[in-house]
Amino acid sequence: MTKVTTLAVALLVAGSLAAQTASDNASNYTSWTNGSNQGTGFANWSLNDNDDGTTLFAGRFLGDSTAGAGNINTGGQSFGMYANPSGAFSTAIRSFSSPLAFNDQFTFQMAVNFDNGNKGFNLRTAGDSIFNFNVGSGGGVSSPNATLAAGSGAGYDYGGNDAVIDVTLQMLSATSLSYDISRTSSQGFQGTLFSGNVTGISGSVDNFEFYVSDTDAGGAPQNDLYFNNLEVSVVPEPGSYALIFGMVGLVGVLARRRRGALEPQTNSITL
Repeated sequence: MTKVTTLAVALLVAGSLAAQTASDNASNYTSWTNGSNQGTGFANWSLNDNDDGTTLFAGRFLGDSTAGAGNINTGGQSFGMYANPSGAFSTAIRSFSSPLAFNDQFTFQMAVNFDNGNKGFNLRTAGDSIFNFNVGSGGGVSSPNATLAAGSGAGYDYGGNDAVIDVTLQMLSATSLSYDISRTSSQGFQGTLFSGNVTGISGSVDNFEFYVSDTDAGGAPQNDLYFNNLEVSVVPEPGSYALIFGMVGLVGVLARRRRGALEPQTNSITL
């Protein structure tokens, strides 16, 4: 009983240190509409656009990201957004059930292709952006512009025009966060594009926004923004790993002691 109980405690400790607090992906949805929510740990989606069906075409969909960019699908689909021509916009805003706190890590994937218009993401406190990643016009398809709220980044080569962007944001304190943005394409992993810290955050980090605007006319899927695989998890502190290893070691010691206590004793007499 001691062995089983202690092992269970160790596993519970390890599980709580890597606890997932929010998760959602496109495979949870058969339709994606304003107010929908098939994830956990997030509030309902707030979806907005200025589509008029005549001169401005904007909205969102569930679809195969490989139709226009890289593969970030789950169940064969991703979240997608479009907005064309100039003047059109579409946004998808969502709150966390609880504001991000120390050691919370928010991760997601984006898939982009052509750099016309603007496609990107904002992490926000209320309606104010504290971190922005944008792929926008100005650099050409092979070397688009990418900017961060923390400053401008150098151009980078899209290669096969099928970029998958992995974004990791981690709260370092109530007023600071770290970011890491990397890229993969059919040519392989290109590594980290941008990384660094944002400091001086004022207010609770409580919501985020995906957006697309002003892309070229015609509705080509290569102009769309795709995103998927949203997750918030708690990153263990280094000392917590030591606790886990200590618990595992304790399990081993108790198991050996228990085994020794249960094994039959052999008495020998030497004549």
